Amino acid sequence: MRKFLLVLSLFLIVSVLAQSLEDLEKSWLELLQRVVREPDSDELIELGRKLSAKRRLAQVETLKDSVLEENLDKFVANLSEMSETRDDLLDECFVLFPRLKTDVASFERGDNSKLNNVCALWKLGYKPVVPQGFAAWLVQTFLSDPFLIDWNLVFFLKNSSNKDVIAKQIRQECEKLKDKEEDYPALYRLMVLAKQLDGADSQLESELSRYIELMTSLERYSSERLSKEEFEKFSRILNNLNLKKDNLKAILSHLAERSGIRDSSTKELENRKNLQKLMTRWGFRIDLMVLVPSALFLTFFFLPRRWKISFFAFLKAYKIAIKLSQKELSKDPTDIHLRTQLAMFYERIGESEKAFQEYKIVRDLSRMVKKDRILPRA
Repeated sequence: MRKFLLVLSLFLIVSVLAQSLEDLEKSWLELLQRVVREPDSDELIELGRKLSAKRRLAQVETLKDSVLEENLDKFVANLSEMSETRDDLLDECFVLFPRLKTDVASFERGDNSKLNNVCALWKLGYKPVVPQGFAAWLVQTFLSDPFLIDWNLVFFLKNSSNKDVIAKQIRQECEKLKDKEEDYPALYRLMVLAKQLDGADSQLESELSRYIELMTSLERYSSERLSKEEFEKFSRILNNLNLKKDNLKAILSHLAERSGIRDSSTKELENRKNLQKLMTRWGFRIDLMVLVPSALFLTFFFLPRRWKISFFAFLKAYKIAIKLSQKELSKDPTDIHLRTQLAMFYERIGESEKAFQEYKIVRDLSRMVKKDRILPRA
């Protein structure tokens, strides 16, 4: 009974009284005095390890509050935001938060759902062994979640013991998707990540870089006219690309048509001529040619703007979808769903900076909504 009361009192000392650095030091001194009296107590040794770990971790200002509260979720969040590294505190972290050690083991066995908990542990000295299949999961998940690859994940993988293998596997997975033109901006970022891991160049990365550069250059002419020389220059670059490039062809064709450039060698113009010949051959009636498009136009004109956005996004006319989204947001700038769509549209046309700005706004709005739900109402 006496032994039980001793352990209970020590537990209360460690868990309740140590809510500040001063209290932590008092608890530590009291524990040392008890150890002198009972040097062979296993319970004292175990509690001493925990209190020692808590003292060391609490010296890191960013982690102090979560350590004193022994709040695991808060600790993970604070560690993710921490800018400094302390590669001598991993053992202490596992002593105070044993669940993290379990999460590390689960992640290395292939449970990618634990990534968020273990991703920032590299700052405390963790050198992960990234499991087989992680690269495939990373590529597929990143295509739908552009927030996945942040600086914590980059350094987490750079500190892994098998980073060269992961880089090779990322490239292999991206090669499988090289015909999906709408994913090229995301694939390029993944290829850049692979290069950050092993420093190796690749043909696909080079081609994707040229694709993104050409897309960015064409987007600069969204409100300007192309000269004949510029059109020919862009056409040569486009023809030299060894990737699928239907979207770029459509953009260049639109710019050429708007600028009054006619080039019989372009596929788009040939298709238009063939369509005109077909219409003449079959003698389409003029009244139907006017009536049907007019009816479709009027129907489309009265559709809600959100339906129009979805329609143009389906047709991959992302520039039009962007303009409609911006008009809709002018009525409700806090629409998180619509801003997320707008960010994805920007990413599809290679406007990465604008996409990230929208994602940041989405993140801030989400935090505001969360706080609004938590705060008591008047």
